[in-house]
Amino acid sequence: MALTNKVAVLIGASGQLGPAVAAAFAHAGVKLVLVGTRQDKLDSLHQALGFRETRVFVRVADASRATAMQELAEMVKTKFGRADILLHTAGTFRGAPFEETSAEVWQEMLDMNLLSAVNSMRAFLPLLTANGWGRILTVSSGLTQSPPPNISAYVTAKAALETMTLAVAKEVQDKGVTANVVLVRSLDTPSERAKQPNKTSGWVKPADVAATLLFLCSEEGGAITGARIPVFGEIKPG
Repeated sequence: MALTNKVAVLIGASGQLGPAVAAAFAHAGVKLVLVGTRQDKLDSLHQALGFRETRVFVRVADASRATAMQELAEMVKTKFGRADILLHTAGTFRGAPFEETSAEVWQEMLDMNLLSAVNSMRAFLPLLTANGWGRILTVSSGLTQSPPPNISAYVTAKAALETMTLAVAKEVQDKGVTANVVLVRSLDTPSERAKQPNKTSGWVKPADVAATLLFLCSEEGGAITGARIPVFGEIKPG
């Protein structure tokens, strides 16, 4: 699984999943571009990784803004000369009954869960296809296939993210680039545990999601494209 000196752009590096993904890819020899909305969290992550600035580039940017992603792509090209992997782990959640979900919440869900990925892909696809080798990975929710009540805006945005990722996979399949979406239901973090204190199964550790993303970026994972990959955690009987 040699990824040494590949350049990976991690959108959402300062989120709940980002640190585990950053650690997995950094230790696989990847050069990292850590993108998030909070400088303090990005700096802490960079420090925790312990890698030199020649291996890690940190940037605060709003992925829901197309110009911000275009500027980032130019910076990455200047610093590293290339980009090989785009990891979109950004997103946010707001829930409410359909009739009580405001236009502002709908826009936030679409901006953070869908448009941020659209802008990221549009900015970095030219660099990936120029290499003749690339990986695109997005992260969605396992709830989109059978949505529960009161999260219509969230699951709509995530379902659109999945469809868009699979559509892009078809467009770039003859250019050496794969695109897949990983589905996660319950990420095993302290904050998520606190929200669901009675849940006893189906938790998935961030490191396990990171390992899945890492495999899909490997040469061994290159035959997989245009797929939804469920990572739903251990299911305990009874």
